Amino acid sequence: MSQENVEVVRRDVAARAARDWSALPEIWHPEIELALVAGSGIFRGIEEITRFFDSLSDLYSEYRVEADEMVDAGDRVVTVERVAGRGLKGSDAQTWIHTTLFRVISFKDGRIWRVKEYPSRAEALEAAGLSE
Repeated sequence: MSQENVEVVRRDVAARAARDWSALPEIWHPEIELALVAGSGIFRGIEEITRFFDSLSDLYSEYRVEADEMVDAGDRVVTVERVAGRGLKGSDAQTWIHTTLFRVISFKDGRIWRVKEYPSRAEALEAAGLSE
């Protein structure tokens, strides 16, 4: 099942990069939960999470989501994702703003069910029962 989970995550990243929210019900479990790094927020359900993603991506004229790394952790997948935006709306800024996210993704019924962010790659790997 682990390679199948990696493929589900690939589809998730592609859908989020394209802001194709219509693809998410096939990828995300209806009870999906996103826990941001360091307890800075928890979002539940497809609608709530996509509104959150829209609020971030709508700030920029260009927005990207890319997975730099996907680690098969058996029943979970650890990702290192780069999120970037350029052209803050309302300004003429053309500089890219990047952030790196370290996530542990769990599955239920073949779909993404829980996503938890960590401050570092090492902490995400440890949470998934792996080490560097």
